[in-house]
Amino acid sequence: MICGASQGLGRACAEALAGEGVKVALVARRADAVEAAARAIAAAHGVETHAIALDLVAEGACERAVREAAERFGQLDILVANAGGPPPGFIDELDDAAWRRAFELTFLTTVRLGRAALPAMAERGWGRMVVIGSGSMATPIANLATSSGIRPGLKGVVKLFAERYAKDGVTVNTVAPGYFRTERLIEIAHGSSDGSGGTTGPGAMQLFRRLAAEIPLGRLGEPEELGAMVAFLASDRAAYVTGQTVLLDGGRNHGL
Repeated sequence: MICGASQGLGRACAEALAGEGVKVALVARRADAVEAAARAIAAAHGVETHAIALDLVAEGACERAVREAAERFGQLDILVANAGGPPPGFIDELDDAAWRRAFELTFLTTVRLGRAALPAMAERGWGRMVVIGSGSMATPIANLATSSGIRPGLKGVVKLFAERYAKDGVTVNTVAPGYFRTERLIEIAHGSSDGSGGTTGPGAMQLFRRLAAEIPLGRLGEPEELGAMVAFLASDRAAYVTGQTVLLDGGRNHGL
């Protein structure tokens, strides 16, 4: 089951897993978008897909999604918790309501999904949970204040889940992307100053070029590259990897 799967990084994860022959349940808020994505992936990869239209922030939605995916396929072996990023904003621009919304979306949905899915995986002796995080887990990003404040706490959540279920053959890891060519990056660009007073149109493209210049590999990431990492972590080949945060940012972070 892949959350936020109708577009962007979530869609790339669904494509990558389907490419390995995995049946995939796609979760997203908009029914039309997630159903279209499920049909396209089924046609492209010849696997069974299932669309679940839910807002995971709603009460009981995480548990319902896990239950529906497990009932559809007989069991749920792989969970990709991809909540999407909260809206951009600088630390002194955001009110309490913005922080509460970000906490519900970015933090609590991950906790609820893991709590709902991992025990059944442990009972069967095999399972994978991959959390899609952010480069803000490693270095705060000025115009992503809520993400920078909340996402590092998910590293602790992942560690706790990983340690609790490791003996049961279940691994839990995080992939923390840097700047990828997605709809989310466009949203960030439109909410950020490019240094010349513009926030849209050519200003956004200038921002993209500036970001690429900050990355040692000299380019933005492609969603398929993140999908490939998630597929690896969800495989038997990664059975000895758990509780880890894989920073996928083209070398942008300079920390040790």
